[in-house]
Amino acid sequence: MPVAEKVFTVVPATVAFDANGTPYSPEFGDIYHSADSGPGQARHVFLGGNDLPARWARARSFTIVETGFGLGLNFLATWDAWRADAARPERLHFVSVEKHPFAVEGLAALHARYPEFESLSRQLRAVWPLPLPGMHRLHFEDERVTLTLAFAEADHALGQLACGADACYLDGFAPARNPDMWSNAVVKALARLARPRATLATYSTARSVRDPLAAAGFACELRPGFGRKRHMLAARFAPRWTPRHAPPPAPAWTGRRAIIIGAGLAGAAVAERLAARGWEIDVIERRAAPALEASGLPAGVFHPLVARDDSILARLTRAGCVYALARWRALAAAGERLDWGRCGLLQLARDAREEARMQHALAALGLPAAYVEYLDRAAAGTRAGREVSAGGLWFADGGWMRPASLVAAQLAAAEARAGGWALHAGSEVRRLVREGERWSALAADGMAIASAPVCVLANAHDATRLAPFGGPALKRVRGQVTRLPPGSCGALTAVLAGTATLAPVPEGPIVGASYDFDDDSPAPRAGSDAGNLTRLAQLLPHPPRLDAAQLTGGVAFRCVAHDRLPLIGAVPDLVAARGTRTALSGARLRDLPRLPGLYAAIAYGSRGLTWAALGGEILASLVEGEPLPLERTLAEAIDPGRFVLRLARRAGA
Repeated sequence: MPVAEKVFTVVPATVAFDANGTPYSPEFGDIYHSADSGPGQARHVFLGGNDLPARWARARSFTIVETGFGLGLNFLATWDAWRADAARPERLHFVSVEKHPFAVEGLAALHARYPEFESLSRQLRAVWPLPLPGMHRLHFEDERVTLTLAFAEADHALGQLACGADACYLDGFAPARNPDMWSNAVVKALARLARPRATLATYSTARSVRDPLAAAGFACELRPGFGRKRHMLAARFAPRWTPRHAPPPAPAWTGRRAIIIGAGLAGAAVAERLAARGWEIDVIERRAAPALEASGLPAGVFHPLVARDDSILARLTRAGCVYALARWRALAAAGERLDWGRCGLLQLARDAREEARMQHALAALGLPAAYVEYLDRAAAGTRAGREVSAGGLWFADGGWMRPASLVAAQLAAAEARAGGWALHAGSEVRRLVREGERWSALAADGMAIASAPVCVLANAHDATRLAPFGGPALKRVRGQVTRLPPGSCGALTAVLAGTATLAPVPEGPIVGASYDFDDDSPAPRAGSDAGNLTRLAQLLPHPPRLDAAQLTGGVAFRCVAHDRLPLIGAVPDLVAARGTRTALSGARLRDLPRLPGLYAAIAYGSRGLTWAALGGEILASLVEGEPLPLERTLAEAIDPGRFVLRLARRAGA
């Protein structure tokens, strides 16, 4: 597994004002915007300096990268200009970096000063994220405007962005007050993100800003400044050399139609995310109806993980849970029915040593209590509604979900928004062939079930039958859950997780699931139920006395990679990779050849609820050539080509 990076703790900004009433940062000793007008500065310097809205006219998609979100005035002014422009781009992406974000209460107090943005700022605050490190994707205007926030150090965050910038807002406190925001590393990162003919604007004209921009390939010019500032800086990306790693252009598909193979959690999420962008969709499901495989279990649980080093897995589960909850709330608000309990989840420690490790991890990470907090055994029992075996971590936004209800909601939302829609239930894809610039999914008789330029494999372990992925084989792991009699676990009000999970669903608690390797039996059996009861006894000090032979349950099969991370992204071209194995020995994932138009969203293991929504957004972003919703390190950790590249590197060693 990749090595975790340096742990970053988000320290929220403090609301303060200078003697003139302008928002002010005590930490940096500088104001957040011109004393003459924050909105005026945003419009004159950043929109005007980038020649917006003229430059985005009638574009399909336009991406702006900003350093320093601050109060969000640049975003609000840009969003406002987008709304007022008849020639606006179909999709506007605004990607912004912020080391010290305000809490939502602070934003509310600050935004009250700008009544012209009242409607927009209210919408922003309604979905404002907790101060958690990493990236947060927020959608507005029926998803035609997307804000991606990176809460991190500027140079690190910009280096982690996977996107191409059409315009850059170089903002931040004055270079003398906050030199890190204007460093060579920041400027070079912006140059790496800049697309051909990208522009940049900033209020600063300091030599320490102009020289690094020029060295990075930006042609700078002075323009009239705003308010009391005589000049500002406008620039265009015009390097005298060919950039080594320019952002790739957006894919040019022969049509906006996609095949999705598999109608479980993974496939339904991909369908919903592509449909939100207007794609035509063919969903192919081998079973008679969607959600009859692992997604058909009576309940699943969702929660992130916490690790003291904020590992890849911890960050992925955090990103997945945060984005999933946002998507589920949006589905519910749109009228889709979800059968779930956002009742909170307790991750119980196995012993006193683990309890100590949990407390040390939270102290090191500085995560907000609204996200996770440690509870001793007594407090944990109070929160859970009954006595539990140990203390542990409390995730207030954790809970349980009937996966089939989520699949149904996502497919219904996809059908309502897709440019065209077809669900092919009871159809098994025997072969997948590339014909010209289209993929054809063929049935047993050789006839095409569907054909499209883009195909997504979301059919778990069966995906390897249709396309080779290289590396270690994916494992098929049997899991059985057990339904307990109503009331058998007392007045349980929260999900318990540890050696097993216990979900307080209304018709009777669900405990599980077993983790059975090399076992292909689809029928429930008393032995697995007995194992679930044994694990239940490690969660509850006084477990119910039940006969496993009298209980019922359900069986599903998880698809698991050997590193326990999912495979989400473009499928590698093994033939081409073998032909260039020597060249790939020192290569990176971006250099790995891919099968054009073929993607995967598989190997979610027992975390389908946690990862499916984020996986769908990642794939839709890749297909559209949009900014990714997570850091490059995380995207590479789940890239389907990671095993092929590792083999190539070993072969060339």
